[in-house]
Amino acid sequence: MKRFTIVAASLLACLCLAGCARKEKTVPLTDEQNQVKTRLEGQMQAAAQTAQSYHAMDNSVLLGKLLEESKAQREPFNSLAYRELKTRSGVDSKALAALVKDNPNASGLLPLLLLRKLDNKSYLELPAELRAKVLTDALGSSKFFNTWGLPNFYLEDASNAMIEAGRSATPALKKMLSDTRPAPLFGSQEAMLSKQMKYRLCDYALFFLKRIGGTGDFRLPQTVEERDALVKTAQK
Repeated sequence: MKRFTIVAASLLACLCLAGCARKEKTVPLTDEQNQVKTRLEGQMQAAAQTAQSYHAMDNSVLLGKLLEESKAQREPFNSLAYRELKTRSGVDSKALAALVKDNPNASGLLPLLLLRKLDNKSYLELPAELRAKVLTDALGSSKFFNTWGLPNFYLEDASNAMIEAGRSATPALKKMLSDTRPAPLFGSQEAMLSKQMKYRLCDYALFFLKRIGGTGDFRLPQTVEERDALVKTAQK
């Protein structure tokens, strides 16, 4: 929602600038441009109203929404509940921990990441095995990988949490070394870099295994052939 709003605002600004430039020549927006402008304004208004409705919710209702959005595999930046809760004080850490314990799989990812952000002490009190289970299950079931970031360029909170989970995540990550399905990202620059690097799930697994294994400055090789050679070594 956040990234949509930014893109929509940019498009709307371009249309307005185009209109201003045309006004100097006394040429109004075309019918098509007016239709796009009206549609974008409506979408932005709907997004703002939705965000406002989340702002009006109490914490217990938002926690329910958070779990729903986590099950739907929303990224933290695309989860209205996550974005709202992370700005609040007094969010119940025990309730977040309970959501993780009751959902020890990909469904518990957003509660886990929110707990890490709001109360790192309570987050670290969760067993590393549980954190690793949630994180590796979420990684393995990812359709797009924006939640994790792009190794060699930037890492999101989920990737840092995976590295923190340490060797508890190693068995599941090793199983992913044989999975060569693509690991795409959406977004203009992210998608371009992802397509250029041709990252796969096994590359993410390799990256985490190397970082967990103590190679703190490890960077994925640029070519698929070089990465495949490292994957084969890591599988032994």
